[in-house]
Amino acid sequence: MNMMKYILLIAAILNFSACQSQGQKKLNENADKRAALHYQLGLDAIHKGFIPKAFEELYISDKIKPNQPDTLDAIAYAWRLRGDNKNADKFYKKAIDNDAGPATYNNYGSLLNDMGEYEQALVNFELALKDPRYRNQSLIFVNMGDSYVGLNNLTLAVQSYRKAGMIAPNWVYPQLKEAAAYIKFKRPNYAQALYETLLRREPANQEALSGLIGLLKGKNQDALLRQYIQAFIDTTPDKLQQAWANDELALLSEG
Repeated sequence: MNMMKYILLIAAILNFSACQSQGQKKLNENADKRAALHYQLGLDAIHKGFIPKAFEELYISDKIKPNQPDTLDAIAYAWRLRGDNKNADKFYKKAIDNDAGPATYNNYGSLLNDMGEYEQALVNFELALKDPRYRNQSLIFVNMGDSYVGLNNLTLAVQSYRKAGMIAPNWVYPQLKEAAAYIKFKRPNYAQALYETLLRREPANQEALSGLIGLLKGKNQDALLRQYIQAFIDTTPDKLQQAWANDELALLSEG
């Protein structure tokens, strides 16, 4: 083979390799886009309550691009919504094995709380907190509070709920959780004080009012409850909530 033919052959091989490389890159990009599309469709289905559709889309995404931690996390959550904690546990672990981020550690810890595995839940929450960029750190501390309630440690539970409140001062959920913890540990005066503080700030907070009603009903506090229930009725624009509150007033009147 003369030199010119040799050079042309090498050039053809290089050109063919470049075409193959570009073709493979294009295939990979298309796969990424298709996997991302099915993942998003799966998330949308979860948010709309279409769980079978969510599974369909998320499993397609996982088939196109296997072992993507966000997809595995979403599949785990879908199984959790189905009430299948065993499969949820499996997919959270798989997501973690594939370098999932702090959100998955937090989600998995929440599942472990539901399963009564509070010590292991705390391990996952601590791992989630290692990333200071994670935006839902207040939620981690609420979940940690739930773990400590499960471990019968009121002191650490309250500390965790209050840390959540410090991070997210406009979020009332940590105070609601703290009030529920006080009730569980037979500290009703603290719980009442928290509920009343919340209702003075947010008269239309149904969860706080419901907690206060459950705490005080039948304990000669009807006048106080009527005051808060009426303020709720006057404040909330929601007709269903108003109906609920009017029923609670009627029940109080019945004794």
